[in-house]
Amino acid sequence: MVDPPLTRWQVEVPAERAEEAIAVLLEAFPGGLEEVARGGGIGYAGFRGVDEPAPDLPDWMVATPELVPDGWRDAWRQFHHPVQIGDVWVRPPWIAEPADAIILEPGHAFGTGAHGTTRGAGMLLLDEPPGRLLDLGCGSGLLSILGAYRGHGPILAMDIDQHAIDSTRENAMVNGFEDQIETRLGDVIVEPLPESDLVVANIERKLIEMLLQREGLPNRIIVSGLRIEDTVDHRGWTLVTQHVLDGWRSALLVR
Repeated sequence: MVDPPLTRWQVEVPAERAEEAIAVLLEAFPGGLEEVARGGGIGYAGFRGVDEPAPDLPDWMVATPELVPDGWRDAWRQFHHPVQIGDVWVRPPWIAEPADAIILEPGHAFGTGAHGTTRGAGMLLLDEPPGRLLDLGCGSGLLSILGAYRGHGPILAMDIDQHAIDSTRENAMVNGFEDQIETRLGDVIVEPLPESDLVVANIERKLIEMLLQREGLPNRIIVSGLRIEDTVDHRGWTLVTQHVLDGWRSALLVR
C-alpha cells in the first residue's frame, strides 16, 4: 500500500490555553492529533493531506507545516508500545506481546493508553469494586474495556464524536467485550444518563465542572483530563485520592 502524502502541522499554544486548544484542534485535525512537550508552552501536531488547505486556526495558535516523508504509516506505528496501567498491559494489534494484554487500535480517537490522563484514570478505575459503569467521553474505549476486564457491568460508553463511538465499539469487539459495553453518541452534559455505581470522565476541565453539577450521578466519580495546575470547582464532592502523571491529574471524588 502506498501511503497518501501528508502534511504535519506543528502548533504551539500557551500552556494556560491548552484545554481550549484541544477542542479547536480536534475539529481542525479529525484524522489524528498528538501532544508534544514544549518547555513552558504546549505543542501539538495534526495531520492533513498535502492537497488540503491550511487549518483555520485562531491567531494565538502558531502553526508550522512540514511534509511527512514516505513510509509514515510504519513510522507512526513505531511510536506505539505496550503500556502498563496498574497490573494490566495494553498493546496495539501489530505487537504480539504481552499475549494477555488488552488490544487497542488507536484509530482516529484520542486514547492509546500512553497519555497521562488515560493511565491515571485507568489506575483509579482498576482499584474500584465492580459495578454499573458510565464512561463519559470514551475516546478509543480503553477505560470501558478496563472496566469490563475488571468485572464492571453493564457499561455505557458515551462520546460526542462518532469516530470515538466507532473506535470503542471495534476495540470492545476485538477484546471480547461487545456484549458488556454499550455505546451511545451524545453530549454527556445534557443527555439522560442511566443509573450507575461509578462514572469515569476523561474530558475537559470546564466540562468536568458542569458534569459535577448534574443530578442523578452516582456518589463516586473519577475525573481526568486535568493539567496539574488546573483548579476545579467540585463543590459537593470530596477528593479521595489522585494520580499525577506527566503533568496531568486524575482524581477520585465522592459525594
